[in-house]
Amino acid sequence: MTQLILKNEKLSLGILPNCGGSLSFLKYKGKDILRPCDPNENEANNSSLFPMIPYTSFISDGHFPYFGITRTVPTNSSISKYPMHGDVWRSKLKVIKQSESSVELQLVHKKLEGFPYDYTTYVIYTLKENDLLITLKLQNDTPLPMPYGLGIHPFFKLDKSTMIQYNAQNIWFRGGDPILGHPYAIPPALDFSNARTIPHETIDISVDNWDSKATVFYENCTVKIQADETFTHLILHAPRGKDFFCLEPVSHTPDAFNLAAQGVVGTGIQSLGPKEKVSNTIIFSLKGNE
Repeated sequence: MTQLILKNEKLSLGILPNCGGSLSFLKYKGKDILRPCDPNENEANNSSLFPMIPYTSFISDGHFPYFGITRTVPTNSSISKYPMHGDVWRSKLKVIKQSESSVELQLVHKKLEGFPYDYTTYVIYTLKENDLLITLKLQNDTPLPMPYGLGIHPFFKLDKSTMIQYNAQNIWFRGGDPILGHPYAIPPALDFSNARTIPHETIDISVDNWDSKATVFYENCTVKIQADETFTHLILHAPRGKDFFCLEPVSHTPDAFNLAAQGVVGTGIQSLGPKEKVSNTIIFSLKGNE
């Protein structure tokens, strides 16, 4: 397994092209911010962060209708009976550009396996002073409109002092009690509009209308997340008893393809015409608490 490393005076980053273009570590001044993994890891779900392209979360029953045709998407992992998180995290990516501060990875996907459309996608990691920029690019290579979604799945380290903060409006999905297609107001127990620690219980929620900003507070540093406006939804996954949590900027809610086909408004699903391209970026800005 090839691990590529980027570093500057304050940040260092490990990248695993053959493991879905995932990360093996992100360090600030030598200390891990994301859950580190073995550089020989071949399962993206055990990594520090992986990209989700061309959809995020799950597609119920592995089917969705689009333009009057029901599309089938095969199950792609052992963690769910439904297809999850797109194709990229299960693929080997090609390194097409590399410098001391940036790596660009590419996947050319054919519809015969996985998502039933042809597309080309790029994942670009760039270090710039105190910032990590993650750019996701997608081009529809199918001569038909293609629905899509983008996102990242980071595994932040978690300890007793870790706090998070973000502003959002509604819950679209709550693990264990999913109410798909009927968003409801966020209850106080799951309101993170003011910085607070994560409750000692399993949390798995998707929220909408967040302001594209979130903050993770550690004892020694702060991580500010700034996403492009296309990332209209945010997922918080915090399994009880684990030393990590996931705060995932995504462009749509779980099972959004099927919800949109049912006429539900606000799912976040978008569409690319033939040969149309999109490029969106998420920035992690790290600062010490000196």
